[in-house]
Amino acid sequence: MWNAGRETSSPGTELSENQAKKEKEKLIKELQLITEERNDLRDRLRFLTERSMKNRPHFRPNPYYEDLERMEEAVMSILHNLEMENSEVHENNHKLKKEITFSR
Repeated sequence: MWNAGRETSSPGTELSENQAKKEKEKLIKELQLITEERNDLRDRLRFLTERSMKNRPHFRPNPYYEDLERMEEAVMSILHNLEMENSEVHENNHKLKKEITFSR
């Protein structure tokens, strides 16, 4: 009498196992699709973030940067030449002072 309420039939168990397998496969496919969508959205976000960072004013490359570098090289070359000339003039001045002192 106490067994009358329990289901012991084998076809019911098979049906639930088949349903469980189908449900599991369905959930696995959904998980794969969601994972692919997440990865795609992550890639899009990364692309947009990198692009927006490059478009910000402090990340924007200066179109005159190469010209400025050439100008800096020219100025540094002139400065070097002036320093060399200044040292030569200083040496010549020192020599002339020695000659003046010696001739007195």
